[in-house]
Amino acid sequence: MTAIQNQSRKPEILAACMIGILVSGYLGWHCDEGWIAHDEGLLGHTAELTLAGKTPHIEFHDVYTGLLSYVNAISFKLFGINLASLRIPLLIGATLTSIIWYLIALRMVSPVVAGVVTLTSVAWSFPNYFAALPSWYILMAASWTVWVLIKFHETSSRRYILLAALFSGVAILFKIVGLYLVAASLFVIWISPPKHLQAESERQPTPNPYPLLSVCLTSIFTLMVGILIHKHLSLSTAVYFLVPVVAAMTIVLECSKRFTFQLKDTVRNCLIFSATVCLPLFIFTLPYILQGNIANLMEGLFELPKARLEHATALPPNGVWCLTSIPILMLTILETKIPKSMMLPLTATIALCGACLCTLASTPLVYQSTFVAIQCSLPTIAVGTWYCHRKRELHMPTVILLIVTACLGITQYPYSSGIYFCYCAPLVLLTFTGLIGRTTTYDKPLWLTFMVLIAAFAVARINYTNPRVIGTSSQRFENNRSLQTTRAKLKIESSLQQEYNSFLQIIEKQTTINEAILAGPDCPQFYFLSGRQNPTPQCYDLFRAYQLGGQPELESEIKRLILARNIQLVVHNRKPEFSEGYSPDFIAWLESWGESLPTVGSGRFQIFIKNGR
Repeated sequence: MTAIQNQSRKPEILAACMIGILVSGYLGWHCDEGWIAHDEGLLGHTAELTLAGKTPHIEFHDVYTGLLSYVNAISFKLFGINLASLRIPLLIGATLTSIIWYLIALRMVSPVVAGVVTLTSVAWSFPNYFAALPSWYILMAASWTVWVLIKFHETSSRRYILLAALFSGVAILFKIVGLYLVAASLFVIWISPPKHLQAESERQPTPNPYPLLSVCLTSIFTLMVGILIHKHLSLSTAVYFLVPVVAAMTIVLECSKRFTFQLKDTVRNCLIFSATVCLPLFIFTLPYILQGNIANLMEGLFELPKARLEHATALPPNGVWCLTSIPILMLTILETKIPKSMMLPLTATIALCGACLCTLASTPLVYQSTFVAIQCSLPTIAVGTWYCHRKRELHMPTVILLIVTACLGITQYPYSSGIYFCYCAPLVLLTFTGLIGRTTTYDKPLWLTFMVLIAAFAVARINYTNPRVIGTSSQRFENNRSLQTTRAKLKIESSLQQEYNSFLQIIEKQTTINEAILAGPDCPQFYFLSGRQNPTPQCYDLFRAYQLGGQPELESEIKRLILARNIQLVVHNRKPEFSEGYSPDFIAWLESWGESLPTVGSGRFQIFIKNGR
């Protein structure tokens, strides 16, 4: 790199560093606040089991692929066995990923707009639920993959294929839905880099297998997505999941017709990518192969997740909400046809409307309408991207973003609640930014104002609120209390503090450290917070019930465990998040087996102490 090139990149590097500092400061300021107990308990419990030498999918059911348990176990080793330790790698990863978002945005818009877009993307993601869940790591992997795929398009260097494959493979190891990122990357490689634009005379006489192969590949992928969601197929799911995928696949088809590609080179690139994706998968799988436990791993990765698909609890909003994005999208598409004299009135109008929405967003109806309108913007943005691509107005980074974003959006199935949108919102915003930046006819005050308002709404009404109800209402908690245990080190609301402190005191008095208790359904936090053993292989009961064949079989097994292990204390979750609640017959058996202590706090949990204890 020459001195001139170095000099030209100094402002870019300085801006990226400033963004990293701002993001780390904002996230670090509140990084120990708030929790969803069963999520944090799951992460802590599986990490501690892994740290103790137990293998995911063999000694215990890992809800995810398994890499997250090892990452969290390392965090415990380095920073101490407490829930706050799990958030340190997340903070580092989020900071680095925000810099990548800035560099991606910089490919499409000016530095000022790119900075605002980056900070807006941050506001719509990590601060809304700062727990070390695999979906955040998949978002990070997808963002880095987008960046290296853009570099591959710019340079044709195959080292970027290798990097994209490694990021995609690691995404799978965090959660099996990383397969969507693999598919997106393959489609991007399939159409990158183009050799040259086909002339009309080139398109007819010479047989070209490329378009036909593209039709086959895109059709197969679209069909697979349709099969995935067919159990809950409706207008909402079709618009929310299929429309973006169809738009992305249509662009792939158009690229295969518009450009001349060397089929041999493209196939070679795809094979290199696929082989490299398998590398981290093979390294992770090798211990299971050597121990003869590969069947257990395959069951944990592919069979048990079917239970999750059968228990969809939050389907996407009505597809009609996509219509709310049309005005903004029309302004984007018709940008070059809008007189400059109209820009100031339009900007003022959007600023006024946005300010009103932010002011009135404490009203549930206004809040929900604003959030859902943004949540449902991806299908509209996808259609707009396809339209502009037909007009040949798009840069390749926008095309890459749409393909990856459309595929990553499928990760919201079958739980399409507000927080799941946050796991892919930055890529949606970056795709929209690509539409904004496709022309340079004039400055972008309109879009800068729009992004600032979206960021203000997120900071004021979404960040550090109750993640359970994001998208439906804004519940801001006073997370300023700590549990009376060194295993938490998180600040939570006072009502939960009192409730959990009471239960932990009972468990401490009635049992000894490392003694087995039973907590269920879906409350692994009691195992971790109390330091007591889990006598079952499961953290969430629905997977074990699915494995055994039903709830009666699960309850029969739990009875046998209680008697065989001489369990002295049972924590009963009356309102499980995912699994089926215990049957009246089983609860009657518990009441005959032990004494029910008076409920504390919300009444969600009750404790049974064995008779004669």
